[in-house]
Amino acid sequence: MVVALAAAQLLLILVSWFVTAAWPDLPMRSLLSSEGIRWLFGSFAQNLLTPLLAWLVLGSVAYGTVVSSGLTELRRPITYLQRSALQFVAIEALIFLAVLLLLTLIPQAPLLSATGRLFPSALSDGLVPFVCFAVTVMALTFGFTTGRFTTLRDMVRSLTIGFGKWSSLFLLYILGMEFYASINFLML
Repeated sequence: MVVALAAAQLLLILVSWFVTAAWPDLPMRSLLSSEGIRWLFGSFAQNLLTPLLAWLVLGSVAYGTVVSSGLTELRRPITYLQRSALQFVAIEALIFLAVLLLLTLIPQAPLLSATGRLFPSALSDGLVPFVCFAVTVMALTFGFTTGRFTTLRDMVRSLTIGFGKWSSLFLLYILGMEFYASINFLML
């Protein structure tokens, strides 16, 4: 998929040049014109700045923490430490849920939109980051309680493991967003 997106981007660059050279009256811009080259270089970082990138980063942190905490390796019979850790995680989950409910269900709740709706609102904008944060905290608690994380260094390392596991998704995201932005540039 990554190779296909890279090839599609190169093909788009060449096709945009060919089409604008052959039919200059078309409402299309070339990625090989001076304007197109300036756009390619000048807006690359801006093209990547979307909520999806934040979700990808936060998701990889949460995933790495869950995997390294041992939550994905639970097998029967569950040990006493694991059972205690799961009880702490359940309490944390209830606290996170209570906070979310309090911020959305009380009159004039701060996470609702100005019209009092859930979607679109601050809740819908921040739900994925909130869930990733909650999952990360619960996984850290589980790992610490079971002895999987004994130092702060273990915890910090667990927060970064997901980046290695999801590295291909980051590359796919970069190529996909640049391809999408390039198509938008051509047609405006």
